Amino acid sequence: MNQYIVIICIFGAVGVLAYWVMRLLLDDTGEKLRQRLSGQGYEDSPDVTRSAEASAPLLNRLGEAAAEPFMPKDGSRVSTLRRSLARAGIYSPSAARIMIGFKFILLMVGLIGGYAVGLAFAMPVLGLSLGGLVGYLAPQLWLKLQTSAHQKELNYSLPDALDLMVVCIEAGLTIDSAMQRVGEELSLAHPRLSRELEIAHMETRVGLSRSESLKNLATRTNNAAVTSLVAMMVQAERFGTSIAQALRVHADCLRTARQQAAEEIAGRASVKMSFPLVLFIFPATFIVLAGPAVLNMLPFLK
Repeated sequence: MNQYIVIICIFGAVGVLAYWVMRLLLDDTGEKLRQRLSGQGYEDSPDVTRSAEASAPLLNRLGEAAAEPFMPKDGSRVSTLRRSLARAGIYSPSAARIMIGFKFILLMVGLIGGYAVGLAFAMPVLGLSLGGLVGYLAPQLWLKLQTSAHQKELNYSLPDALDLMVVCIEAGLTIDSAMQRVGEELSLAHPRLSRELEIAHMETRVGLSRSESLKNLATRTNNAAVTSLVAMMVQAERFGTSIAQALRVHADCLRTARQQAAEEIAGRASVKMSFPLVLFIFPATFIVLAGPAVLNMLPFLK
Protein backbone atom coordinates (compact mmCIF):
# COMPACT_ATOMS: atom_id res chain seq x y z
CA MET A 1 0.00 0.00 0.00
CA ASN A 2 2.82 2.38 0.83
CA GLN A 3 4.39 1.74 -2.58
CA TYR A 4 1.21 2.82 -4.35
CA ILE A 5 1.05 5.99 -2.26
CA VAL A 6 4.65 6.82 -3.21
CA ILE A 7 3.91 6.20 -6.91
CA ILE A 8 0.84 8.46 -6.78
CA CYS A 9 2.87 11.21 -5.08
CA ILE A 10 5.64 10.93 -7.69
CA PHE A 11 3.25 11.15 -10.63
CA GLY A 12 1.37 14.00 -8.97
CA ALA A 13 4.59 15.98 -8.48
CA VAL A 14 5.66 15.34 -12.08
CA GLY A 15 2.23 16.42 -13.33
CA VAL A 16 2.32 19.65 -11.33
CA LEU A 17 5.85 20.37 -12.58
CA ALA A 18 4.83 19.72 -16.20
CA TYR A 19 1.78 21.98 -15.85
CA TRP A 20 3.92 24.76 -14.39
CA VAL A 21 6.47 24.49 -17.20
CA MET A 22 3.70 24.55 -19.81
CA ARG A 23 2.21 27.68 -18.27
CA LEU A 24 5.63 29.33 -18.47
CA LEU A 25 6.25 28.30 -22.07
CA LEU A 26 2.82 29.11 -23.46
CA ASP A 27 2.30 32.63 -24.76
CA ASP A 28 -0.31 35.04 -23.46
CA THR A 29 -1.85 35.89 -26.83
CA GLY A 30 -5.38 35.35 -25.57
CA GLU A 31 -4.83 37.77 -22.70
CA LYS A 32 -3.38 40.35 -25.11
CA LEU A 33 -6.38 40.00 -27.43
CA ARG A 34 -8.90 40.37 -24.60
CA GLN A 35 -7.16 43.48 -23.30
CA ARG A 36 -6.96 44.99 -26.78
CA LEU A 37 -10.67 44.41 -27.41
CA SER A 38 -11.52 45.91 -24.02
CA GLY A 39 -9.52 49.02 -24.85
CA GLN A 40 -6.75 48.45 -22.35
CA GLY A 41 -3.08 48.51 -23.25
CA TYR A 42 -1.14 45.38 -22.59
CA GLU A 43 1.68 47.38 -21.13
CA ASP A 44 -0.63 48.61 -18.37
CA SER A 45 -0.74 45.13 -16.75
CA PRO A 46 2.76 43.69 -16.47
CA ASP A 47 1.71 41.16 -13.83
CA VAL A 48 0.56 38.76 -16.57
CA THR A 49 4.11 37.91 -17.67
CA ARG A 50 6.08 38.81 -14.56
CA SER A 51 6.23 35.24 -13.24
CA ALA A 52 7.20 33.87 -16.65
CA GLU A 53 9.92 36.47 -17.10
CA ALA A 54 11.32 35.63 -13.67
CA SER A 55 11.19 31.84 -14.10
CA ALA A 56 12.16 31.40 -17.76
CA PRO A 57 15.84 32.36 -17.21
CA LEU A 58 16.00 29.78 -14.40
CA LEU A 59 14.79 27.04 -16.77
CA ASN A 60 17.22 28.20 -19.44
CA ARG A 61 20.17 28.12 -17.03
CA LEU A 62 19.12 24.69 -15.78
CA GLY A 63 18.97 23.30 -19.32
CA GLU A 64 22.28 24.89 -20.35
CA ALA A 65 24.05 23.57 -17.24
CA ALA A 66 22.77 20.06 -17.86
CA ALA A 67 23.80 20.22 -21.54
CA GLU A 68 27.37 21.32 -20.89
CA PRO A 69 28.92 17.81 -20.69
CA PHE A 70 26.82 16.45 -23.57
CA MET A 71 27.18 19.13 -26.24
CA PRO A 72 28.30 17.49 -29.52
CA LYS A 73 31.72 18.52 -30.78
CA ASP A 74 30.62 18.23 -34.38
CA GLY A 75 29.10 21.49 -35.58
CA SER A 76 26.96 19.76 -38.20
CA ARG A 77 24.88 18.02 -35.53
CA VAL A 78 24.24 21.32 -33.77
CA SER A 79 23.32 22.94 -37.09
CA THR A 80 20.86 20.13 -37.82
CA LEU A 81 19.26 20.58 -34.41
CA ARG A 82 19.02 24.33 -34.92
CA ARG A 83 17.33 23.83 -38.29
CA SER A 84 14.84 21.49 -36.64
CA LEU A 85 14.17 24.10 -33.98
CA ALA A 86 13.76 26.80 -36.63
CA ARG A 87 11.10 24.71 -38.39
CA ALA A 88 9.21 24.76 -35.09
CA GLY A 89 9.55 28.54 -34.83
CA ILE A 90 12.21 28.49 -32.10
CA TYR A 91 15.09 30.88 -32.84
CA SER A 92 16.70 31.37 -29.45
CA PRO A 93 20.53 31.10 -29.60
CA SER A 94 20.53 28.84 -26.54
CA ALA A 95 17.63 26.64 -27.71
CA ALA A 96 19.91 23.83 -28.91
CA ARG A 97 21.76 23.68 -25.58
CA ILE A 98 18.50 23.76 -23.63
CA MET A 99 17.09 20.96 -25.80
CA ILE A 100 20.11 18.73 -25.18
CA GLY A 101 20.09 19.59 -21.48
CA PHE A 102 16.46 18.68 -21.00
CA LYS A 103 17.05 15.39 -22.80
CA PHE A 104 19.47 14.49 -20.03
CA ILE A 105 17.22 15.85 -17.26
CA LEU A 106 14.13 14.00 -18.48
CA LEU A 107 16.23 10.87 -19.00
CA MET A 108 17.16 10.93 -15.31
CA VAL A 109 13.58 11.65 -14.28
CA GLY A 110 12.33 8.81 -16.50
CA LEU A 111 14.88 6.38 -15.07
CA ILE A 112 13.94 7.23 -11.49
CA GLY A 113 10.20 7.20 -12.14
CA GLY A 114 10.34 4.01 -14.21
CA TYR A 115 12.40 2.26 -11.55
CA ALA A 116 9.91 3.28 -8.85
CA VAL A 117 6.97 1.99 -10.92
CA GLY A 118 8.90 -1.18 -11.81
CA LEU A 119 9.53 -1.93 -8.13
CA ALA A 120 5.80 -1.71 -7.43
CA PHE A 121 5.08 -4.35 -10.08
CA ALA A 122 8.18 -6.46 -9.40
CA MET A 123 9.73 -5.54 -12.77
CA PRO A 124 12.42 -2.97 -11.96
CA VAL A 125 14.55 -3.63 -15.07
CA LEU A 126 11.60 -3.23 -17.44
CA GLY A 127 10.41 -0.10 -15.65
CA LEU A 128 13.92 1.36 -15.69
CA SER A 129 14.29 0.74 -19.43
CA LEU A 130 10.86 2.06 -20.42
CA GLY A 131 11.14 5.09 -18.15
CA GLY A 132 14.54 6.04 -19.53
CA LEU A 133 13.35 5.57 -23.12
CA VAL A 134 10.26 7.72 -22.57
CA GLY A 135 12.24 10.42 -20.79
CA TYR A 136 14.87 10.57 -23.53
CA LEU A 137 12.36 10.67 -26.39
CA ALA A 138 9.99 13.16 -24.73
CA PRO A 139 11.86 16.32 -25.91
CA GLN A 140 12.03 14.99 -29.47
CA LEU A 141 8.32 14.23 -29.43
CA TRP A 142 7.61 17.71 -28.07
CA LEU A 143 9.71 19.22 -30.87
CA LYS A 144 7.78 17.26 -33.50
CA LEU A 145 4.48 18.46 -32.05
CA GLN A 146 5.73 22.06 -32.05
CA THR A 147 6.89 21.72 -35.65
CA SER A 148 3.53 20.33 -36.74
CA ALA A 149 1.68 23.13 -34.93
CA HIS A 150 3.97 25.76 -36.47
CA GLN A 151 3.45 24.42 -40.00
CA LYS A 152 -0.32 24.23 -39.56
CA GLU A 153 -0.43 27.78 -38.24
CA LEU A 154 1.56 29.06 -41.22
CA ASN A 155 -0.72 27.27 -43.69
CA TYR A 156 -3.82 28.58 -41.93
CA SER A 157 -2.73 32.21 -41.56
CA LEU A 158 -1.01 32.80 -44.89
CA PRO A 159 -4.17 33.59 -46.97
CA ASP A 160 -5.25 36.24 -44.45
CA ALA A 161 -1.79 37.79 -44.52
CA LEU A 162 -1.80 37.91 -48.32
CA ASP A 163 -5.18 39.65 -48.34
CA LEU A 164 -3.85 42.33 -46.01
CA MET A 165 -0.70 42.64 -48.06
CA VAL A 166 -2.75 43.18 -51.24
CA VAL A 167 -4.67 45.97 -49.51
CA CYS A 168 -1.45 47.60 -48.30
CA ILE A 169 0.25 47.42 -51.72
CA GLU A 170 -2.80 48.78 -53.54
CA ALA A 171 -2.92 51.61 -51.00
CA GLY A 172 0.56 52.70 -52.11
CA LEU A 173 2.93 50.97 -49.69
CA THR A 174 6.06 49.21 -50.89
CA ILE A 175 6.52 45.48 -50.43
CA ASP A 176 8.85 45.95 -47.45
CA SER A 177 6.49 48.41 -45.77
CA ALA A 178 3.54 46.13 -46.50
CA MET A 179 5.33 43.16 -44.90
CA GLN A 180 6.11 45.26 -41.84
CA ARG A 181 2.54 46.51 -41.52
CA VAL A 182 1.02 43.07 -42.00
CA GLY A 183 3.41 41.64 -39.42
CA GLU A 184 2.29 44.26 -36.91
CA GLU A 185 -1.42 43.74 -37.60
CA LEU A 186 -1.22 39.96 -37.35
CA SER A 187 0.77 39.89 -34.11
CA LEU A 188 -2.31 38.91 -32.08
CA ALA A 189 -4.33 36.79 -34.51
CA HIS A 190 -1.39 34.92 -36.09
CA PRO A 191 1.75 35.49 -33.98
CA ARG A 192 3.86 32.82 -35.69
CA LEU A 193 3.49 34.24 -39.19
CA SER A 194 3.87 37.77 -37.81
CA ARG A 195 7.23 36.86 -36.33
CA GLU A 196 8.42 35.32 -39.59
CA LEU A 197 7.47 38.44 -41.54
CA GLU A 198 9.18 40.66 -38.98
CA ILE A 199 12.39 38.61 -39.26
CA ALA A 200 12.30 38.91 -43.06
CA HIS A 201 11.74 42.67 -42.79
CA MET A 202 14.62 43.06 -40.34
CA GLU A 203 16.93 41.19 -42.71
CA THR A 204 16.14 43.72 -45.45
CA ARG A 205 16.85 46.56 -43.03
CA VAL A 206 20.31 45.24 -42.18
CA GLY A 207 21.35 45.14 -45.84
CA LEU A 208 20.06 41.96 -47.45
CA SER A 209 18.13 42.23 -50.69
CA ARG A 210 14.45 41.46 -50.73
CA SER A 211 14.93 38.27 -52.73
CA GLU A 212 17.57 36.99 -50.31
CA SER A 213 15.40 37.72 -47.28
CA LEU A 214 12.45 35.96 -48.91
CA LYS A 215 14.60 32.94 -49.76
CA ASN A 216 15.81 32.86 -46.16
CA LEU A 217 12.16 32.91 -45.09
CA ALA A 218 11.42 29.85 -47.23
CA THR A 219 14.53 28.03 -46.02
CA ARG A 220 13.89 28.89 -42.39
CA THR A 221 10.26 27.76 -42.28
CA ASN A 222 10.57 24.82 -44.72
CA ASN A 223 6.87 25.26 -45.48
CA ALA A 224 5.48 24.38 -48.91
CA ALA A 225 3.01 27.28 -49.00
CA VAL A 226 5.63 29.81 -47.94
CA THR A 227 8.13 28.40 -50.45
CA SER A 228 5.65 28.74 -53.33
CA LEU A 229 4.82 32.28 -52.20
CA VAL A 230 8.49 33.24 -52.13
CA ALA A 231 9.06 31.78 -55.60
CA MET A 232 6.06 33.68 -56.94
CA MET A 233 7.17 37.01 -55.42
CA VAL A 234 10.75 36.61 -56.67
CA GLN A 235 9.56 35.83 -60.19
CA ALA A 236 7.05 38.70 -60.18
CA GLU A 237 9.75 41.12 -59.07
CA ARG A 238 12.19 39.78 -61.66
CA PHE A 239 9.81 40.01 -64.60
CA GLY A 240 8.11 43.23 -63.52
CA THR A 241 4.56 41.90 -63.21
CA SER A 242 1.96 43.23 -60.80
CA ILE A 243 2.73 42.08 -57.28
CA ALA A 244 -0.78 42.86 -56.02
CA GLN A 245 -2.48 40.80 -58.72
CA ALA A 246 -0.08 37.90 -58.20
CA LEU A 247 -0.67 37.99 -54.43
CA ARG A 248 -4.45 38.07 -54.93
CA VAL A 249 -4.38 35.01 -57.19
CA HIS A 250 -2.03 33.18 -54.86
CA ALA A 251 -4.22 34.00 -51.85
CA ASP A 252 -7.27 32.57 -53.66
CA CYS A 253 -5.34 29.37 -54.42
CA LEU A 254 -4.21 29.00 -50.81
CA ARG A 255 -7.71 29.67 -49.52
CA THR A 256 -9.11 27.02 -51.85
CA ALA A 257 -6.47 24.55 -50.67
CA ARG A 258 -7.32 25.36 -47.04
CA GLN A 259 -11.02 24.78 -47.68
CA GLN A 260 -10.31 21.48 -49.42
CA ALA A 261 -8.13 20.36 -46.50
CA ALA A 262 -10.97 21.19 -44.09
CA GLU A 263 -13.43 19.22 -46.24
CA GLU A 264 -11.03 16.28 -46.28
CA ILE A 265 -10.79 16.32 -42.49
CA ALA A 266 -14.57 16.49 -42.24
CA GLY A 267 -14.85 13.55 -44.65
CA ARG A 268 -12.52 11.45 -42.51
CA ALA A 269 -14.52 12.20 -39.36
CA SER A 270 -17.28 9.72 -40.26
CA VAL A 271 -14.73 6.95 -40.78
CA LYS A 272 -13.03 7.72 -37.47
CA MET A 273 -16.36 7.70 -35.64
CA SER A 274 -17.21 4.21 -36.90
CA PHE A 275 -14.69 2.54 -34.56
CA PRO A 276 -16.05 3.92 -31.25
CA LEU A 277 -19.56 3.46 -32.67
CA VAL A 278 -19.03 -0.26 -33.26
CA LEU A 279 -16.96 -0.91 -30.14
CA PHE A 280 -18.92 1.08 -27.54
CA ILE A 281 -22.28 2.40 -28.74
CA PHE A 282 -23.64 -0.58 -30.63
CA PRO A 283 -22.96 -3.14 -27.83
CA ALA A 284 -24.60 -0.88 -25.25
CA THR A 285 -27.62 -0.30 -27.51
CA PHE A 286 -27.91 -4.03 -28.21
CA ILE A 287 -27.81 -4.85 -24.50
CA VAL A 288 -30.49 -2.27 -23.70
CA LEU A 289 -32.80 -3.40 -26.51
CA ALA A 290 -32.26 -7.16 -26.41
CA GLY A 291 -31.55 -7.57 -22.68
CA PRO A 292 -35.18 -7.66 -21.47
CA ALA A 293 -36.19 -10.11 -24.21
CA VAL A 294 -33.33 -12.46 -23.30
CA LEU A 295 -34.26 -12.33 -19.61
CA ASN A 296 -37.88 -13.17 -20.43
CA MET A 297 -36.79 -16.13 -22.58
CA LEU A 298 -34.48 -17.65 -19.95
CA PRO A 299 -37.26 -19.58 -18.09
CA PHE A 300 -38.43 -21.19 -21.34
CA LEU A 301 -34.85 -22.19 -22.27
CA LYS A 302 -34.54 -24.11 -19.01
